[in-house]
Amino acid sequence: MMKSGQHIVSLSLGTVAEPSAVVVIDPRTEFERPKDQGRKRGWENYFNVTHITRFPARLPIPVIVSRVTQLMSDERLAKNCHLLLDITSTGAAPCRVFEDSGLYPESIDLTNAGSEERSDGVRRVPLRDVIGAAQVVFQTRRLDVAEDLKLASTLLGDFQSYDHKRADRGLDLRGGRDSDLVLALAVTLWWGDNLTWGDDGVDISPFRHGSGGERSWMSA
Repeated sequence: MMKSGQHIVSLSLGTVAEPSAVVVIDPRTEFERPKDQGRKRGWENYFNVTHITRFPARLPIPVIVSRVTQLMSDERLAKNCHLLLDITSTGAAPCRVFEDSGLYPESIDLTNAGSEERSDGVRRVPLRDVIGAAQVVFQTRRLDVAEDLKLASTLLGDFQSYDHKRADRGLDLRGGRDSDLVLALAVTLWWGDNLTWGDDGVDISPFRHGSGGERSWMSA
């Protein structure tokens, strides 16, 4: 369980031919009081995307680490977040560069096989589980993307056009082109929806996107 106010930062590393992407989400857990008396009351996780960055292909790992370090220096993140690193395309080598810079991410290796936690601490997670978790959050209207983010429409467009069927069949771990933002987002939602946030007794707030109410607290 994580305390209210914590955030999740997810970096999906690409290859020399693919971009990398960072997505930051601000999660919360709220207690649902359903209108349908036949349903049980319970907790629901909600997620607000507050920051999106896309790094161009061929950008050296030390440069990416430097920029992520700068991002993590924000007072809202410095002592209050989980850093996730998708190393599916690169392998575990970049992990040491992050550690040498004082960052100790939770390393995720998306796979077509089953779950496994390796001896080096890397978590192997089925791609279909990660994509499936993101789809559920999206379809149940528990995701909000801050409207003032420059890549907000790109992120939503890439997610909606992502080839989920190829991922479900285990044909392509990257899901085709323009999957960096999708995987960065999906990893945060998969991770966050398995955690509990917030305080007891809080009513659900309506999902909002395009309502003019949500803004990011970080620069785009």
